[in-house]
Amino acid sequence: MVIECDVLVVGAGPAGSSAARAAAEAGANTIFIDKKKEIGIPVQCAEAIGEYLIPYLPFSIPEEQLIWEIDGMSFWAEGIAIERSGGFWSGYAINREKFDKWLANNALGAGAKLHLETELINLEFSEKYYITKAIVRTGVGVREIKPKVVIAADGVHSKVLNKLGFTNLKDKYGKVLSFEMNNLNLYKPTYEQLYIGDFAPGAYAYIFPLSKTRANVGVASLFPTKKLEKCYAEFLEIPEVKKQLRNGNKVLEKSGWAPIRYLTDKWVYGNVLLVGDAANQNFKPFVEGILPAIICGDIAGKNAYKFINGGDSLSNYPKGVKNKLGNLFLESDRVLDILHELGKSSDKKENLLRLGLFANVFSLKEIIKLNFEDYIALKRRLDDILCLKPKLID
Repeated sequence: MVIECDVLVVGAGPAGSSAARAAAEAGANTIFIDKKKEIGIPVQCAEAIGEYLIPYLPFSIPEEQLIWEIDGMSFWAEGIAIERSGGFWSGYAINREKFDKWLANNALGAGAKLHLETELINLEFSEKYYITKAIVRTGVGVREIKPKVVIAADGVHSKVLNKLGFTNLKDKYGKVLSFEMNNLNLYKPTYEQLYIGDFAPGAYAYIFPLSKTRANVGVASLFPTKKLEKCYAEFLEIPEVKKQLRNGNKVLEKSGWAPIRYLTDKWVYGNVLLVGDAANQNFKPFVEGILPAIICGDIAGKNAYKFINGGDSLSNYPKGVKNKLGNLFLESDRVLDILHELGKSSDKKENLLRLGLFANVFSLKEIIKLNFEDYIALKRRLDDILCLKPKLID
């Protein structure tokens, strides 16, 4: 049996559900599929969103989805701690399982059809990048779907990208080992904590609160030099961390993958639009991806509908993203290039440079100049800044 539709969305995470909702709400016959048995499970996320992005959303988030308010962020490297609060630094913790289910239900309410336990296994093309048929495996056998537009929202291990011919992408994303823990003694339960050091090669470790005594605790690695389990163990031995987690219990593993560099050069290939992690649509340096995925998914879904009805080119999708989030992506890309170069080095001074960049103590121009200074000079510079403005609390 061949199923025909206007829009096929592969992946039912935040990007996919948002795209399916937008396309269906506009009037497109929309199907979104996911290989999982249940939306939102397993959780593979630190579950944090930035308040500064909420005004860009195409719809409101109900208060019950915002489970914990974040007042600021703290940063640590080489024994130096910096705190920032308010504005850009504030946000919320969410429950990704419930959040993803809510997003998928919104898409269903708009008229999209959801197929779970449905895995993309192959694509057929009329010409390069123009998909005519998707072959999927379901619980009752192999099925064929004929879409007019495909929206790839299937993450860093995107099967759509693989079938389009994009392979060998391992250096473009990082592994994250993460656990939800309870019974913690968090020193500031409304502050997210980021730690930079050899225990997180090229990336960072974190403690992201979910309540006064509960948090997601993780370590990421972009340039692995040792097993991530060893990195995690080293992170837990940092005195500032050990004090908070000493009596903690692991409740649930939330490990996953995070896109760091762009998997492809474009977001549009033939009749395929890339969204979310498959398009590296997150903001550096914190790899903030949930809300950007929703915003970009909405733009992709609307653009797909207009294209099907002859009113718009798919190439206008990146333009729509640029019009809404262009300045944020531009700044993120600038940070990305610098962070990638700093992260490749094992010199401890790079940890101090990344600390200054993460906490917005050093500008991008300053980072380039300061890269010529040695470790002692950089540490002295940071100490002097903190003496002038203790902890940089805004």
